[in-house]
Amino acid sequence: MNIGIIGSGDVARALGRGFVAEGHRVTLGSRDRAKDKLKAWLAEVGGSGSTGSFADAARFGEVVVLAVRGTAAEAALAQAGPENFAGKVVIDATNPLKMGADKQLTLGVGFSDSLGEAVQRALPQARVVKAFNCVNNAHMYKPDFPGGTPEMFICGDDAAAKEQVGEILGAFGWRALDAGGIEASRLLEPFSLLGIRHAFRTGNWNYVFRLITK
Repeated sequence: MNIGIIGSGDVARALGRGFVAEGHRVTLGSRDRAKDKLKAWLAEVGGSGSTGSFADAARFGEVVVLAVRGTAAEAALAQAGPENFAGKVVIDATNPLKMGADKQLTLGVGFSDSLGEAVQRALPQARVVKAFNCVNNAHMYKPDFPGGTPEMFICGDDAAAKEQVGEILGAFGWRALDAGGIEASRLLEPFSLLGIRHAFRTGNWNYVFRLITK
């Protein structure tokens, strides 16, 4: 497929490498295509990767990934043009993180609303699925941890879109767990913050969440 990624930071580049490794073509959307990090990424992925504007990436993608800072998400979507997402599956990998008065990361949106819901409102004709928001970018593709394939919660309002994202996650080395409609982002975004705070306290970003049932 053609995959458009809105963003060019660590998460965007990591997911882009994963999609290229699975045989897809990827366009990273960025405000600045001259950045050295993008030149290095292009050299790494070869002819299967390209860069462009946010709108270029949105138009290019059969599936589009939102991978910008949470505080910049809605502005990035506006720049990309909501019409360019119509009918498409949009994977929302963002979290609404901000620095609190106590110098701790906290949520800029939470509990009565979520960034996932805001993304769906901004893209009313798209099929938004929250995924990849609860893991460090180093482990988004082919995570290697004891105990076999790890689980990743996803949520969204469109069943077919969640099935397609589940297939992508399977190729990336994950087992998707459906948490329900997009309003479940109110749970998944704080869940990501739990892991991030733990990582800051311990200095260990090498973690995944596991669901063990019997």
